[in-house]
Amino acid sequence: GIEVQMDLPGVKAKEIDIQINNNLLTVSGERKEEKEEKGKTYHRVERRTGSFSRSFALPCAVAEDEVAAECKDGILTITLPKTEEAKARKVKVKG
Repeated sequence: GIEVQMDLPGVKAKEIDIQINNNLLTVSGERKEEKEEKGKTYHRVERRTGSFSRSFALPCAVAEDEVAAECKDGILTITLPKTEEAKARKVKVKG
């Protein structure tokens, strides 16, 4: 199979979209971050947002219904099992 890992710090799992279409894996989402700091004489709030999208051409056919994804500690791991047709076969040599 194929395993893809991406660093996505600060991105929640519900903000990630994964699509597979014609052996093209597309991972997209939106990063939203808010930082608040208070002091005796000030109150500062910073907000950063931005969307991202990345596409990868898969080297072989994958079983789309068996694809699994997990986001833990800012690391997205996508597991893509190969289809039976894409797995290597042993060929006997005659002679």
